[in-house]
Amino acid sequence: MKEKILNLIQHFLQFLARVKVRRAKPKIIAISGSYGKTTAKEAVFSVLSGKFGTDVGKNWGNMNSVLGLPLAILGLRSYSFGFGLLGNIIQAKWNFLFYHLPKILVLELGIDKPGEMQELLSVITPDIAIITGVSETHLEGLKNLEGVKKEKNLLIEALGKGGIAIINGSDANSADLKVPEGVKKVTFGTSGADISASDVQVTTSGTSFNIVMTGKKVFVNSKLIGSHSIQNLLIATVVANQFQINTLEIKSALEAVRPQNGRMNPIKIRDGMIVLDDSYNSNPKSAEEALLALKEIKYDGRKVAILGNMNELGAYEQKAHIRVGKAAGEIVGLLIVAGDNAKHLASGAKEAGLAEDKIKSFSTSEELIEKIDGLIKPHDLILIKGSQNRVRLERLVKYLVNDNELAGKILVRQEKKWQGK
Repeated sequence: MKEKILNLIQHFLQFLARVKVRRAKPKIIAISGSYGKTTAKEAVFSVLSGKFGTDVGKNWGNMNSVLGLPLAILGLRSYSFGFGLLGNIIQAKWNFLFYHLPKILVLELGIDKPGEMQELLSVITPDIAIITGVSETHLEGLKNLEGVKKEKNLLIEALGKGGIAIINGSDANSADLKVPEGVKKVTFGTSGADISASDVQVTTSGTSFNIVMTGKKVFVNSKLIGSHSIQNLLIATVVANQFQINTLEIKSALEAVRPQNGRMNPIKIRDGMIVLDDSYNSNPKSAEEALLALKEIKYDGRKVAILGNMNELGAYEQKAHIRVGKAAGEIVGLLIVAGDNAKHLASGAKEAGLAEDKIKSFSTSEELIEKIDGLIKPHDLILIKGSQNRVRLERLVKYLVNDNELAGKILVRQEKKWQGK
């Protein structure tokens, strides 16, 4: 019964948002992919809003679902579960009548089941469609990599003549995404793409590199950490070029982009230790990229990875955790694993040659928090990454930060609706 009511609410809100969009006719930039969506959205928003100000809007936080997206289009910046949703619906109805939709919308689209992309595309029609990359995510619903690609490709197929498809040229899984006739395709990534990066340097405070485009180079000193983060800035550069924004404005906007909470966000804690807080979510591709960033950083102290479950992987679950554990075992001096798949992460690390006494396993984040002070040491560089369900590693980050007020500002899932979950 509850599911039927929620479906009715979703369809009602989708109807309101669809009508709102069709009346206002904003230019829509839609971003999807298996990783990097939110950071890409923020980078694109930073560049465009720097030029066009309040004429540019976005969906805030992770309001990217079949429920969250229509609420975002109707002017809400967050929403509640349970009875709180009633207030959100009332606000959405009011905003349907009186909220002024910006001329440009930068929208992140998130899916985890077949049919959800089509639902989102029933609300919006993109002018620019961006695929950050395709990997093994949400396999419980989407079954396999081909299922993921099929859903993501629907976004590209929704483009009309004159539309622009921006695709990750360094991702083999995105290379064969079908682009409709009359749509311009632009690639980003490694050399050979339409826009790429060179001379990459990664530190605990950011990543510097050169953007290479149309025969010229632009130096960017980014606050984002890891070579994988560059792709999101390249996406923003491609979009900026479509809006004829000049090079200096692009550089300034990209350098203003900061890490999102829970996404490779560096936090200094006690005794010279640095936490790379990547606790928002995890999947095999993003976990490997975070570990690569840890490897790329030149650092005198010990490198530690604390890894939790990667959810919704279906039949690929065991293999994926072994794969990520192996990647970690090749990089870190200490690996701490937590959750139902800790044994598979540990197995992969042992396979990579990490000594057994350098691997510590825990069933829950609560058990880990009890023991963490005896495991880490001054000047450690600590990557913390996991999916949200069952382990919730942001709780560990909060313990290490040891400042409730600061935690409320810089960590994910600190809102009241998350506290009892």
